[in-house]
Amino acid sequence: MKQHQQPIAGKHLQRKGLYSLSARLTLIFLLTGLLLLALVLSAFRFSAEERSQIHWRNMLVDYVVTISQEIAPPFTAEQARKLAQRTMTEVSIQSDDGHWVPSPPPFAMKDVRWNDTRDPELKTGRWRGYFALARKTEGGTILIYDRPIHGLNFLTPGTLVSLGLIILVIFACFHYVKSLLRPIHTLTAAVDAVRDGNLNVEVTVKRQDELGVLTSTFNSMSQQIKRMLDAKHQLLIALSHELRSPLTRLRMAAELLPTSENQEGMINDCRIMETLIADIMEGERLEGHHRALNCEDVVISDLIKATIPDITSNQKDKIAIMPGPEITVSGDPVRLKLVLRNLLQNALDYSNEKPVTVTWGQTTDSVEITVTDQGPGFSEEDLQHIGEPFYRADPSRGHHQGNGMGLYLCKLICIAHGGELGVSNDQATGTDTPTGAKVTVTLPI
Repeated sequence: MKQHQQPIAGKHLQRKGLYSLSARLTLIFLLTGLLLLALVLSAFRFSAEERSQIHWRNMLVDYVVTISQEIAPPFTAEQARKLAQRTMTEVSIQSDDGHWVPSPPPFAMKDVRWNDTRDPELKTGRWRGYFALARKTEGGTILIYDRPIHGLNFLTPGTLVSLGLIILVIFACFHYVKSLLRPIHTLTAAVDAVRDGNLNVEVTVKRQDELGVLTSTFNSMSQQIKRMLDAKHQLLIALSHELRSPLTRLRMAAELLPTSENQEGMINDCRIMETLIADIMEGERLEGHHRALNCEDVVISDLIKATIPDITSNQKDKIAIMPGPEITVSGDPVRLKLVLRNLLQNALDYSNEKPVTVTWGQTTDSVEITVTDQGPGFSEEDLQHIGEPFYRADPSRGHHQGNGMGLYLCKLICIAHGGELGVSNDQATGTDTPTGAKVTVTLPI
């Protein structure tokens, strides 16, 4: 059976980013280093190629004119071989009839970008990695070509040492940047502590840069928040305490009045205000720094049975207590009874005079007490806010009196015991229609 469970309190699941900043910095540094290395090698290669071809052009232009004068038709492979040995290049000779000796070059003559020289019979050209000299002679064309840096190994020991130094510098830079960003991790841990309610956390300032200023600002902020919350707690407790005396006098005066509907209304209003003040004071004690619990061993079944007589509703017979295991927890019996009393009272108020079910069971390291009614349930919006102070549900559940502090106190008491309070809609099997509200109290064993 699928249920929408909205946890109100308990262990917070820490969300972690999908990508680590350190890992991303490492990848960026590595890719940057490899890209720089590739660019440096390419620059050296192009520079070497350009210098080699300039050397070719300056050295061979005049030389080719001289030595090629010795070659005349008929062209033979031996002539080409001797010329290739003297120039330490590749030589192909093309006769006027288009025949190549000893073999054609690996490129077409028309694909070469030819440049004129001061000798009208001699042209130089380039095609990809090839450098070529073509001299028109009697009976044909002598073509001298080669790739000057073809086969040149750039991964020499010096290059490998340079690569190692580049990688070393990259990792040194990474670790330095990581040390610069270390205060971010410390601040993240401190923010998590503040989020969980620890306002006494203070981060040691070890730097004077921007992150050091941020750390100092965080310390000031957390202390200011702590002072503000302490002042709020003290104000609420003081006001609640000061309001009790005039309310008591007002209630006593109302009880001395002649019996009438107005008298009953005044007494009821005083009772509601006294309850609200008591709830506010109890909430402030539990939420602040006064979580003094009088813990002792509490048997769950006995706790539930002892709570039933405290319920003011005349529908106590509607409470169905299901059999459960004998489980003992360590807790404050007075406050745990307050939790069960509020939950059972709410369930009876909203169950439309239908039975309210109480069940409990044990998980791996906790006990779960569940109170289920057969009322209208909660809307999706209500499930997001149930347990907030003074929050009341939508009109379908809002026709009963209440100040919105009941579930808020239950949540605080569960948190004080190291547990949590969960609220969801009870649904029939195979449907999405709520058949009532279900509130679960989870306490550690």
